[in-house]
Amino acid sequence: MGLIPGFEYDIFISYAHVDNVAFPGQADGWIEQFYKNLNLMLAKRYGRMDVVKIWWDAKKLDGNVVFDQSIESGIKKSAILICLNSPGYIASDYCKQELDTFYKKANAEKFGVQLGERSRIINVLLNNIPFNQWPKELSGTTGFPFHDAKESEDFGDTIDTLSPDFRKQMQDLRDAVWNLLNEFPKKEETIIPTGGPEPEDEDKFNIYFGEVADTLRIPRKRIITELEKKGFRVLTGVPPPDEANAHELATLNAIKTADLSIHLLDEYPGREIVGAPELWYPQKQVELALNSDKAQMIWMPSETDLSNIEDEKYKSFLSGLEAGTTSNKTIEFIRGSKSTLAQEITDYAEQLKAQFRIKKVDDGKLSVLLDTHLNDQYYAFDLGKTLLENQIQPYINSQEDDPRKNINLMGERLGQVKKLIFLYGSVSKEWVLERMSAALQLIITNNYPIEDFYIFMAPPHKEANSISLSQRFLKVNVIDSSNKPVTDKAVMDKFLNALKTSAV
Repeated sequence: MGLIPGFEYDIFISYAHVDNVAFPGQADGWIEQFYKNLNLMLAKRYGRMDVVKIWWDAKKLDGNVVFDQSIESGIKKSAILICLNSPGYIASDYCKQELDTFYKKANAEKFGVQLGERSRIINVLLNNIPFNQWPKELSGTTGFPFHDAKESEDFGDTIDTLSPDFRKQMQDLRDAVWNLLNEFPKKEETIIPTGGPEPEDEDKFNIYFGEVADTLRIPRKRIITELEKKGFRVLTGVPPPDEANAHELATLNAIKTADLSIHLLDEYPGREIVGAPELWYPQKQVELALNSDKAQMIWMPSETDLSNIEDEKYKSFLSGLEAGTTSNKTIEFIRGSKSTLAQEITDYAEQLKAQFRIKKVDDGKLSVLLDTHLNDQYYAFDLGKTLLENQIQPYINSQEDDPRKNINLMGERLGQVKKLIFLYGSVSKEWVLERMSAALQLIITNNYPIEDFYIFMAPPHKEANSISLSQRFLKVNVIDSSNKPVTDKAVMDKFLNALKTSAV
């Protein structure tokens, strides 16, 4: 089943096969490279391979072939259609039938073709096709240009899949698909009034929203309203007035029920707890949340100057949170603006929610974390696919040019696996070593149950002993496939056997 309830596939890619013919010297055609990029970028957005189900047909069908029943079935079972618009697409009766089939079936469904302001048909322009030549089903869409036309009359050649322009357009497309997937109503998401009864759906997601100082009450109220509109159940109503013991008990019960704890802080500590001098409701709730095993986001305005805070205890508390020394757990600490706060909270909650849903799907399967840089994403796609085929679930960690970025997100995922694989292909050795060092620090600090590090060396050629990490906590295993295809059978058999044997 797909990510969207009621659909077997989340995305159907409709294209003309002439656009997938590889140029001499290329192993994959443009469409196949597009599919691999989209699949992997969505996997990184959700943190796991194969969470978004994509249908694309690799058969070489021409205009004389009767409309394939399996393709028709795939269209009717898909939530979104991506149309790769080109002269070849417009000239193909087969493509027209695919587009017409999806358009009619989507219109007949309760969602319709439009979800809010977003169309379920995504128009990807491989060339600069004039508006008046677009199929009627694409009217009203703006399109994602994957061509290099500078002027309106230019034809525009399809951009190379290794170019920076392609990467930027893929990121924009990924974000659009992500937003569209989140527009679909989900059976488990029911809008519950604040403080209302527990929802019955087993996949519900509860957010505990801590008390704030008076200066943050208006943004807190607005954000709670937005979260509830998106289907999250928000737990508030703490603290009870004037009762220190009752406050602590109520807070602990609320945090226990929640999947995520949110706390907004600034230079003002907020209301003082009656009966507990120099202890404020917002600070106490943060401290109680830090002692729980729940995910936590702490936000502070970017303009807050800690040096201006008069109360030394509160200043020290905020300084410790920002420096990461207040707690031994990994927290999401954000310095930002009020204008982007709601979106930051929603994005983080959606990521956690997807991870919780994924945990249920995995159902005891051996899971590993595949840490990779964008430069090696083709290798990551092939390696991840092979792991899935052998009943090993790969989680995918986001990558940045700065190896120290996304470390908090890595920490969230380290708690879900026992083995960590670093893909070392085109990226520099220094980048890989920095990622390994950062991961090791997280593991030691948070006592994550990681058993092994694996360095999977992909092309170009490397010496087997060219990389190592000086430490005594974990075994580092090197798998050398730098002179062979990443999925070489002999290498993969050795690798899979090592993963599964040490897991027993």
